[in-house]
Amino acid sequence: MALPLPVPLTPSFLEPLARALGVTRVARVTGLDRAGVEVAAAVRPGGYVLQVCNGKGLDFQAASAGALLETAELWAAETVPRGRLVWGTLDGLVAQGLSVWGAEALGSRGGVVVPRLWGREVRCAWSEATELHSGEPVLVPAQGVYCPPTGAPALGPVCVQWTSNGSGAHPERARALLHALLEATERDQLARLLPEGWTEEVIRSRMLRPGGLEQGAPRTAALARALGARGFSVYLFDLSPGARAPGAVGLPVGAALLVDQDQGPVPLAAGYACALGRDQALLGALLEAAQSRLTDIHGAREDVAAVDHESALALASACAEVRPRRAVEAMPDRSDEVSSPEEAVREVLARLSKAGFSRAAAIELEAPLPGLHVVRVVVPGLLVSELL
Repeated sequence: MALPLPVPLTPSFLEPLARALGVTRVARVTGLDRAGVEVAAAVRPGGYVLQVCNGKGLDFQAASAGALLETAELWAAETVPRGRLVWGTLDGLVAQGLSVWGAEALGSRGGVVVPRLWGREVRCAWSEATELHSGEPVLVPAQGVYCPPTGAPALGPVCVQWTSNGSGAHPERARALLHALLEATERDQLARLLPEGWTEEVIRSRMLRPGGLEQGAPRTAALARALGARGFSVYLFDLSPGARAPGAVGLPVGAALLVDQDQGPVPLAAGYACALGRDQALLGALLEAAQSRLTDIHGAREDVAAVDHESALALASACAEVRPRRAVEAMPDRSDEVSSPEEAVREVLARLSKAGFSRAAAIELEAPLPGLHVVRVVVPGLLVSELL
C-alpha cells in the first residue's frame, strides 16, 4: 500500500506563499540544459542564508513547489521568535527540572565548533522542542535551530555550527516532519557508507544492474531512459548500509551519477535520496542529479563550488568500467508497510530507534503564512555527510 498523494500545491497556495517569503520570481531554468528535467529557481533578494533556492520535479508545478518549500525552510531559520526562547545555562535549566539536550547532542542539527565557548555554565538561548517518542518537551540550543541575519540579536556565544539538515515544510505537518526525518537519515547513512566519498570499492559493489529496473523501480527506469536518449549515461547505486552495519536504519538510500556523454561544462552530477520505497529513493536521487547540473549551469547559487573537471571525469571513467551485479531488489523497500504520512513517520522513528537513535525531537518554526508547517528535527547521534 503506497502513501496517498499529498495535498496539491496549486498556484492558489504557491503564489501567496511566494509573496510572503519575499520571492520576486520563480524562474523556469529547465531550458538551460538538454536533460529536460523540470527545475525551478526561487529568487529571494532579501534572503540571508541563500538568495536562490532550487526545486525539481516531473512537472514545473512540482519543481516550483519544491523551490518555494525549501525557501520557506530557510525563511523560518532566519526568523527567530524571541518571545519563545528560553535563556539560561544548561545546569541552571536542569536544576529547574527541565529536560535539556546540550550542543553535543545536536547530531543532525550541527555540532560544537568552538569548544572553549561551550559548557554547562554558558548562558545562551534555547528552543523548546517536542520529543517525538514521548511527546514531552525538551530544550535544545537555539543556535542549532536558527541562523539569524547579520545585525539580529545574538543567541549566545557562537559555538555551534548551524546546518539546514533535518528541515521540512509542507501544508501537511506529517509530510513536513517525514521530509525532515528522511533528509536527516539520508545524510547520516551516506556518512556511514561513504566516509571517504566515492571509492572504487563502492562503485563496484553498489552499482545497480539496469536489468530489473523496469520491475523494481519503474518510474526511475522511465526517467533513466529519457535521459539516455538525451545523451547521458545514468549510473544508479544502492547506498543503504547493510543490515549488520552499525547505525543501519534499514531504509532505501539511492544515489545517481549523471554523466554527460559529450563531456560538456558539467561532465558529471550526483544526487542522493532516502525514502520509504526504493523507486522513490532512486527517482529522487536521479531528479536531484539533474537539478545539480542546472545549479552549476545557471550559476545563481552562491554556496556551490566550481566543478572539479578532472575528478568528475575520473569518477565517470570508473563507472563506465564496471559491470554492475547488484540487483535493485537488494535495496530495502518499506513502501507497502505504511498507508499514511503519519504511519510513515512512525515507521522511520521506529527504525531510527532500532538502529540506536532512540531520541528524536521536532521544533515547530514560524511559518510565513497560515496553512504551512515548517519543522526541524534533532536526532542525537546522527552524522552529517560532507558530500552534500
